[in-house]
Amino acid sequence: MNDARAAVTGFQGEPGAFSDEAAHALLGESIETRGYGTFEDLLEALARGEVEHALLPCENTIAGSIARAYDLLLQYEDVAIVDETTHAIEQCLIAPKGATIDRLESVASHPVALEQCRLFLSAHPRLRVDVAQDTAGAVRQCIEHGDARAGAIGPALAARRYGGVILQRGVQDDAGNQTRFFLLSRARHARRNLGRVCFAISLPHKTGSLSRALAALAAHGLNLRSLLARPNRKRPFEYVFYLEIDTPKDGAPAEILAGLGGETRILGVY
Repeated sequence: MNDARAAVTGFQGEPGAFSDEAAHALLGESIETRGYGTFEDLLEALARGEVEHALLPCENTIAGSIARAYDLLLQYEDVAIVDETTHAIEQCLIAPKGATIDRLESVASHPVALEQCRLFLSAHPRLRVDVAQDTAGAVRQCIEHGDARAGAIGPALAARRYGGVILQRGVQDDAGNQTRFFLLSRARHARRNLGRVCFAISLPHKTGSLSRALAALAAHGLNLRSLLARPNRKRPFEYVFYLEIDTPKDGAPAEILAGLGGETRILGVY
């Protein structure tokens, strides 16, 4: 891999997306970033070595866990979590130069972003709501079209990148809206020691199996940070559990997880 390729960090979305913002906030303003259309495209690019890192959203304070992200972490065995970051999601009303809120007739954005801005949209019932595939993409299209009657909701970075005007900041319902991201790499070396382990476990389909596994973690004094259940594609109507815990102080993570009574795979130590 050449040095230029190794310096790239991938994310899902178009340039100027919240993931793009978060990547620069975590790794520095000077890094090169590259957007991909889907989570799958992003993980494929990382697995092929097109990018050194991939930033993958895993949880939002409003929407909760992003289940697809965890499923892909289990699917792509050659990548691992090496860091994480939390990024504030400030939704902005953006439009072409010369536009004003009073002149707007429509606003476009991703469905999740629109859901986060219910109060603002309710306060402006005259605005037609158009659904877009990506927040930054909605901003780009609105600026390219140049129609002062059409705006978009998205990141401030997208407004700067495409030359739009921010008509109003913070139009999301919850001022504390945040998204957590995993930083992924094929190198598997933690960037920072945050004292966390993320792993997947498939337990026997028997009474008390999950309870016993959690009790075993508690016996080692390990704090459970998150727990997500997802369908087990290999065994219908059974589940894979994704857990984040504190890094064990009294043994290697693999040794402790091996004693939980199920099939485990560590997705990252960071």
